[in-house]
Amino acid sequence: MKQYIKGFLSFSAGTWIRAIVSFFSTPVISYLIVPEEFGKAAMFTLVYNIALLVSLTGLDQSFVRYYYQEEKRNELFWSCVFLPFTFGISVSLIFILFESHLSLILFGKDYQGIGLIFSISLMTGIFQRFNQLSIRMQKRGVLYSILDVVNSLGNVGGTIVFALTVSKSFYAVVWGQICGNVSALVLGFITDRESRKFAKVNFKKIGEFLKYGLPLLPNSLLFWLFSSIDRISLRQYSNFTEIGLYSAAFKIVSVMQLFQAGFTTFWVPLAYEKYESQPDSREFFKKANQMVSLTIFLFGLLVLSFKDVIFLLFARSYRNASFIAPFLILQPIMYVISETTVLGINFTKRTYWHIVVTGLSALANFAGNQLLVPYLGAKGAAISTGLSYVLFFTLRTLIAEKLYPIGFNLKKIYAGVLVVLLIAFFGTFLQNSLIFPLLSVAGMFLILLLYRDEMIYLKNHFKNLHR
Repeated sequence: MKQYIKGFLSFSAGTWIRAIVSFFSTPVISYLIVPEEFGKAAMFTLVYNIALLVSLTGLDQSFVRYYYQEEKRNELFWSCVFLPFTFGISVSLIFILFESHLSLILFGKDYQGIGLIFSISLMTGIFQRFNQLSIRMQKRGVLYSILDVVNSLGNVGGTIVFALTVSKSFYAVVWGQICGNVSALVLGFITDRESRKFAKVNFKKIGEFLKYGLPLLPNSLLFWLFSSIDRISLRQYSNFTEIGLYSAAFKIVSVMQLFQAGFTTFWVPLAYEKYESQPDSREFFKKANQMVSLTIFLFGLLVLSFKDVIFLLFARSYRNASFIAPFLILQPIMYVISETTVLGINFTKRTYWHIVVTGLSALANFAGNQLLVPYLGAKGAAISTGLSYVLFFTLRTLIAEKLYPIGFNLKKIYAGVLVVLLIAFFGTFLQNSLIFPLLSVAGMFLILLLYRDEMIYLKNHFKNLHR
């Protein structure tokens, strides 16, 4: 247990520092950029993410899958980067040539130079993806965390400097993202030269890598759709201000998403390694699920209990985002827990089930947004998104259990989900900011009662470590 905690902390240290940077910088940025411009930045990011997925063609996943099988790591790196780089240039040219149409569709206005900015953002994003993966697969947790921090500081610094010196528009957020990517890339190539030495691209291997990674692309695109339907629906039925408030609400959830990213970064290589060395290590995976569920439920409710206080730090125009955030907390909670229960699909290589899971979840989220957004706006989008992630967890878990039975305590997990749902409901519709923190604390107490055996185990374990 000690080595796992140490490994998780080394990988997640950057996550926590990023959370601190985000906590102090986001309120500052809210005074520089109005919700409408923040909403435009969210739409830019929406298109950027799908272009990045298409350009990668699943080869980032191939890089992870084949990393421990290939001896020439630098050859693996450049062979996996070659096609995404090529596709990235092609996509960039399309956006440059048709930038006026792109701009009108996204923003309802023609922004000059948006195609070139998009291209720079995309190309730096492709290299940054493999930059992080290379460090991650080497299990260099401290360096991975440092890259995370450098990326975050570059992002925040670039956004603030651009807003203060050039324009307080959504361009500031976009250029901030580019600055963050470039900063992390430079540091990554300096500190990891051995794995990045230029090598001849192995075209024979590329075919093998594509055979593994390309079937994962439809699922990635579906997941993009699943996680983007809320903003697409808001763009359809609402305005950029509402999208901006929704994006601001995600900022409070971003603390949880950083935990999600830190955990997934640490957990995925560990789970594969454990399965390869001990295929029948079900008790380990069951125990990990229990500990992770306890932690993420408590952390989620703790974040919610301070939501009103946190949004007091924002500009007044962003305060209403406090009532949008509660149901969004279900997204990182359910995703993190599902990462410990989805193992059966990954271990048995039945990856086509991911397409089924994501497709059904996306369909449910689309239906929920169509029903709720016209009446509740951003609140409706948050409710639909949160509930669809509960379905996402359910489908992932049930299918994985059929393929590789582990025997998770699902009754306990769903009891925890019910507690979070009740607290989220009150946080969305209860206007009294004094009663809600008490309800959140009561929810945490219920979670502790529910997971009392796990609490006793952790208490005894840390007591033994101390001795």
